[in-house]
Amino acid sequence: MTVVGAQSASARAVNVTNVQVVWADAKQHSIRITWTESQPAANTIVLRSDAGEGGNEFGHTTADQPNEYVVDAATLGPRADPADKVWIEVGDGSGTPGRTDAFDRFNYGGSPVTTAFEADGSLRWTVAPDTSIDPTPGDPLDRPQDYTYVPQQRVRPDRPIPGCDAINLAPTTARTGTIPDAGYPYNLLIGVDNEWGTVRFNLTGVGRTKSLTMTGPAATKLGEKTTLTGVLNEEFLFEASGGPPSCSQWPEQTPNQSVVIQQRTSATAPWTTAGTTRTTGEWGAYTAVLTNPGHREYRAVRLNTIYGGRALYGGVGGVKSVRATTRVVSAKFIQPVINLGTRPQAYLWVDPAGTQRTALQFKNAAGAWQGVAYKTLYAGRGLLAFPWNKRGTTQFRWWVPATTAADAAYSNTFTLTVR
Repeated sequence: MTVVGAQSASARAVNVTNVQVVWADAKQHSIRITWTESQPAANTIVLRSDAGEGGNEFGHTTADQPNEYVVDAATLGPRADPADKVWIEVGDGSGTPGRTDAFDRFNYGGSPVTTAFEADGSLRWTVAPDTSIDPTPGDPLDRPQDYTYVPQQRVRPDRPIPGCDAINLAPTTARTGTIPDAGYPYNLLIGVDNEWGTVRFNLTGVGRTKSLTMTGPAATKLGEKTTLTGVLNEEFLFEASGGPPSCSQWPEQTPNQSVVIQQRTSATAPWTTAGTTRTTGEWGAYTAVLTNPGHREYRAVRLNTIYGGRALYGGVGGVKSVRATTRVVSAKFIQPVINLGTRPQAYLWVDPAGTQRTALQFKNAAGAWQGVAYKTLYAGRGLLAFPWNKRGTTQFRWWVPATTAADAAYSNTFTLTVR
């Protein structure tokens, strides 16, 4: 006989108490949830937050199952907010649910990350330490701040698939590591892993100098200006995750980027720095103006560079040879107009200032250049007096031989008038 107003056992409210969470395995990857209830019931397990988030219903048990549930910790998190505070509730909906003490799911994610190039060309990444304050000290799932860092290269695939390939490099518990020069552009991500899972921090694009050109004159005068020009091109990996995903290498604009100009005196001599310039155009045009110090080979160099939150492998441009020709500073007569019978004095000043054996020439009546006399210079200068008994105006010039620093050259034409 049923008593009217009495509550059946199946409809009776179930109170859940003593809800506990502990690590279920030695590696502390899984969480065991246990509880006590006033009578057997099918339960729902919910994750709640004091941030006002809706309940995350992640588990269920039947009435005849033990009062426990095991869950992978990574399914509950992680969170990069150090103020994260959550708890787990267990109940059947008919009575008062039980709840655990509050705990956090914090994984700081490794931000910020810095990069630097090593002397051997490898790229060093360094993750900032976790300096956060534990929002729930002493919670039942507290453990030391142990992190594992997993570098990942995102690369353009060599087969026709959408998106980029992922290459996971060796994990490490150190907050720093190096990656050898891959020889191609890639995007680098650092996975920061703890008991709550992995936060993958998009670190930077790692690009390359695609090309670096140089053009210039074949020769300029010693001590005078030499203008070298060229174009710097860079290339990075572009990755889009929209529909459909894409992965391609694209040239980048390179305004205001440093280009080093190097020089050497011969094909076997060491390279030294002649100067530094910067690109002026959006697409990497540069101009370098140097004083010609003598025969030189030049090249443009882009150093490995960290800029704009990205890392760039440099490159070397082709070699451009620029020779030097002797510079005639002054070639003239001390007195360009003289009387017949006076010995004219021809003057010469050249650079390089050596002891060259020069030759004075004049243009004869047939229009051909003819030698007059030789003069050995002292410190690049000389004065030659010679007999000349021809009335009228005559053109003269000096011939200056080559040196180790500069090629041979003729001076400007200068005149002598004999009255």
